[in-house]
Amino acid sequence: LMGHELADLELDMSSPCFPDVVTIWSGVSMYVRQQLLKEEPKAVAIKGLGTFHIKKCHFFERGTMITLRRPVFSLSRTVAQIRDLQHASVPVPGEIEKVSYKKTHLNVPYSEKVVQHCVQETLDFFYFILKKKEDADFVLKDVGTIAIRGTYVTMAFCEDFLQSLNKSTGMIEKLLTNKWVVSDKEVTLFPSRFGRVHRFPQFEITVVPRRVSLRDEETSSAVKTCLSSTGKGGNHRIREW
Repeated sequence: LMGHELADLELDMSSPCFPDVVTIWSGVSMYVRQQLLKEEPKAVAIKGLGTFHIKKCHFFERGTMITLRRPVFSLSRTVAQIRDLQHASVPVPGEIEKVSYKKTHLNVPYSEKVVQHCVQETLDFFYFILKKKEDADFVLKDVGTIAIRGTYVTMAFCEDFLQSLNKSTGMIEKLLTNKWVVSDKEVTLFPSRFGRVHRFPQFEITVVPRRVSLRDEETSSAVKTCLSSTGKGGNHRIREW
């Protein structure tokens, strides 16, 4: 793990960024959201976590062609390899915009150095939890939640974000009903074999339903049904267009 042993990793509670770690990650999330909501959105990557892009979906309804804008998340290979997470490389069209800590700094009252240190410290602790085979939720404010249960990964999006992308409540209902995306409201129902998950970037432990089986391959069908496009080997469970 980035040049040092996971077993020796300790979260530095006295770090200058720790009291406002949520504020800093809110700035990162805001930057991602702003990029994705542009008229011509670019793919945007959070190094060491994953990449987001917008996919336009077309379908006919009552003789009229309707276009949806569906957010897609691809888990970073760095995260996937830590615990052999179910992961597929999702093709990302066009250029990828990496989150710039200088740009993020415009949204938070901290220097670029402090922001970068805080982001990396959070990710290091996130990797540590995954290495221990614990379950985790990584919340990107006003975008969605990356939920990891066993070896399964689900990207669940905020309904407000989906609404901002599509400007139509009806379209949001269609996305959710057909499971083309998953609402972050469902994350609290995803079971864990421990009955708890570590919540980032808040560094909290929250209670979730306990999964009866201890084997990852028997993960609840509720989680399998809600898998995002990070399904193993590219076998996506959300319809591609």
